[in-house]
Amino acid sequence: MKYLKKVLLIFLVTFFAVAIISGTAVAQPKTLYETSSQHTITDGATLEHISRFTADGWLNINVLRIDTTNPNIKIDTLANSQTTDRLSTVLTLAEENGAVAAVNASFFNPMDGGTGYPDGPIVRAGDLLATSGWYNQNNDEMASLSLDNAGRILFNYWKNALTLTSNNASFAVSQYNQPSRQEYNDITVLDNKWGPATLGASEKYPDLVEILVSQGRVIEIRQALPAATIPAKGYVVISRGEQAVDLLESFKVGDPAKFTVTSNPDWSELQMSATGSSMLVKDGQIPEPFSLSTDSLNNKNPRTLVGSSEDGKQLILVTVDGRQDNSVGLTQTESAQLMQELGAYNALNFDGGGSTTMVSRKTGTATLDIVNIPSEGSLRSVANGIGVFSQAASGSLAKLILETEDSNVFVHTSRKYTLKGVDSFANPVEVNPEQIKWSVSGIEGRFRDNQFQPTSVGKGKITAKVGKLTAELDILSLNSPVKLGLNLDKLDLPLGQSQTLQVTGYDQQGFKAKIQPEDVQWAVSGEIEDFKEGILKATTVSAGYIEAGVGNVNAYIAVSIYEDSTDTIYSFEDDQASFQANPQIAQGAFQLSTDQVQGGNTSGQLAYNFLDNQSSGEASLVFQGTGLSLDSDTSHLAVWIYNTHENSNRVFAEVLDDAGEKHQFEIAAKLDWIGWKSMEVSLEKIKTPTNLVRLYVQNTDPAESWGKLYFDELTAKVVNHPVIDQSEIPQDTSLQDDANRTTDFISGPESFKFSVFASRQESYNTIEEQLLNKMTMYINENLDMAVYTGSQAASAVRDMAKPALITETKYKIHNYKNSSFIQLDISQGGLRKSDPEQWLWLFEELDHMTGSNAFVVMSDAPATFINAKEGDLLKDTLAEYREKTGKNVWVLFQGDVNQSELDRGVRYISCAGFSIPDFSPEKPTAAKYLEVTVMGNDITYEYKDLLGESPSQ
Repeated sequence: MKYLKKVLLIFLVTFFAVAIISGTAVAQPKTLYETSSQHTITDGATLEHISRFTADGWLNINVLRIDTTNPNIKIDTLANSQTTDRLSTVLTLAEENGAVAAVNASFFNPMDGGTGYPDGPIVRAGDLLATSGWYNQNNDEMASLSLDNAGRILFNYWKNALTLTSNNASFAVSQYNQPSRQEYNDITVLDNKWGPATLGASEKYPDLVEILVSQGRVIEIRQALPAATIPAKGYVVISRGEQAVDLLESFKVGDPAKFTVTSNPDWSELQMSATGSSMLVKDGQIPEPFSLSTDSLNNKNPRTLVGSSEDGKQLILVTVDGRQDNSVGLTQTESAQLMQELGAYNALNFDGGGSTTMVSRKTGTATLDIVNIPSEGSLRSVANGIGVFSQAASGSLAKLILETEDSNVFVHTSRKYTLKGVDSFANPVEVNPEQIKWSVSGIEGRFRDNQFQPTSVGKGKITAKVGKLTAELDILSLNSPVKLGLNLDKLDLPLGQSQTLQVTGYDQQGFKAKIQPEDVQWAVSGEIEDFKEGILKATTVSAGYIEAGVGNVNAYIAVSIYEDSTDTIYSFEDDQASFQANPQIAQGAFQLSTDQVQGGNTSGQLAYNFLDNQSSGEASLVFQGTGLSLDSDTSHLAVWIYNTHENSNRVFAEVLDDAGEKHQFEIAAKLDWIGWKSMEVSLEKIKTPTNLVRLYVQNTDPAESWGKLYFDELTAKVVNHPVIDQSEIPQDTSLQDDANRTTDFISGPESFKFSVFASRQESYNTIEEQLLNKMTMYINENLDMAVYTGSQAASAVRDMAKPALITETKYKIHNYKNSSFIQLDISQGGLRKSDPEQWLWLFEELDHMTGSNAFVVMSDAPATFINAKEGDLLKDTLAEYREKTGKNVWVLFQGDVNQSELDRGVRYISCAGFSIPDFSPEKPTAAKYLEVTVMGNDITYEYKDLLGESPSQ
């Protein structure tokens, strides 16, 4: 079975697949690597997660597949009860309506007060909620997804005819339960699905005419009146201008009135409908051109997509994240290609960007999780969505799901397990903990309820049994940790908050496992008061450190519990400032004013007029004396500014430090707002501020030479961060690499020595040249080959008589005796950016590599990759290769220090060369090179100075 080309399918509740693909016939750009996992949400609905690495970057793809023929499945539009309700997130809409999964749907138009309405028609539970008469009238541009009463999936360019009729007249209605786009000079009909009240006359629409209709008859005609209640069994007709005149001539109180909506498709035959934009796939083909084309659609962005299978029995809902390092998004064309790849015969594009959201029920629970990673970092409120519902009745326990946060565990520590249950429809069923029987095989250990503690090391299997049902989960029990790590480098905690510390342990080979708080020996030092089992509660301002220990291995973290204060340093209620400017450049005045006030009774008004349009003039309000006094721990200044008109002038603050030096801080880069706005500026570049001297406007635009600003509520943020002397904190227990040792070299067909030296320099001074020549002489006389790495590796090569491998902007493999040297090109910040084909080449080389040892050589560490996920992929790839083959895998690269780290058996060794901090003409031996000794599959190394002597471990 070839390396990394295995596809593992477990047809239970979940499956996991790993594949390396050289590209597909449909999807572009080329796929380099892909993983996927799938689970059943409920009977008839599955969710697949696809993580795809392409030549353009990562894609995070989520695919909901819904069997529309399954009687236990319902699909419906998610929307608020009324158009005038505040917009809601997809998660809220799904939770409130009881959906088991959902995505966002229509493009929408924001309104005042956090409300908004979707583009086009919307049908929910067979009821038409809103639509517009002009939609798609001129061309087929915005397509809709619908599900009819027969369960058929429809994709249409929906068209409407909205008609209002009286005894002797008929009128075309522009929109139903949507606001007018013609300032109500057309005709709008609203009912209770819009909201409880009519619009009513306003300053913007003082002449509004509203005709109230109930049970088919006009009950009231209102002109230029406030809002009224919309009849429960009727609607309101709204208009103004010439259209209103025609309505008033045709309708009188008591007259019959009839409002009708005819549509294609016929909305009365639909279960649900929501609009999107372009059809991406039509009858198996990608349209050319798309019906809607914009910059946003043509560029890579987050996407929400919907499609159906050729037989029409499967609805496919898809999200693709974008605008982030770990998912670059798709263009409209790429979206169409993806939907074809996923099996869509017809597909359209829903609203994407920051709206793209998918939520789904977590296996074995009723809780909805956010499945994708929204591009804005939080969920956007939207107008509607598509919800998936389970209509199956609750059943008895039919399947068990066993979970844990980490399948690795250290011997003599503990791991908690969670057992969940589902019925035959994959809907959650409560599991009685008292009925669970726990057991382990492959290793020894003991259970305490749902917590297992191994007493031996190795691979095992945890089994949970309830009646005749069982669930299993693999476990790897590791030898005791030799190094500990905490989830934070240091802990700065505001007073009143709390923080949980997580300890991770590492064994001798770099395998890691989370360690539960109760398995850690905790200790505190300093003034820390409230800390228990890994949870620190900030009850008093203090400093100290926390010690975490497992056996004789320890890690430490510095703690600072702080309380910042915000003090008002000038409220502009009394006269403490005056106007100042070069009279040749600017004129103006400063005074207290009641015209515009943010807080208190007055503000400070600064009026300015720049006379010299050729200079960057300044108009200042200068504080009395040496300025307003600042606490030495002031970190930020903030002030409210009222701007009377938008312009490109800038606002600055001048601050004095304890050495008497003045510093300028930009408060506003331009005055691009009208009204009040709070502005804040950091003073972090000053160690000890003492006074705020002035606030001033700087002229940057000759066309905007005059203006007026109001200042109010000038505040200073003062930090109180107690710190502990770092010298008081012990050092973490360090890992001693057992390969870093002196060994007696024995010649043989599989034995050799080589050096590693790293450089980022283009040129060298006299001492460095002497050391390089000395090292070269030693290598030529004593070693078999040399490796040069770093961004300027070639510059360090001198008169080398032995084979040399030099990192450069190419990738290749060099075989020597029983070892393979894999040279990678990461010159552009990673393998993909340097050349995407390099990944496929690497996978192929690993598949066919012979020999006992693999040395990967590159100019820098995986941690330096521009994309951290790509760096992790390289480490995962090498770790899996080592596990499958049992071969030695070493990674050699330039670093800032000389050190070795192990990750899942793979050794990562950095060589600093002349970049080592201690190196100087006075300390030439601080610069080291790496000498590696290979004897079969036994490899050792030493750091040596460039004289070829003085082993250093």
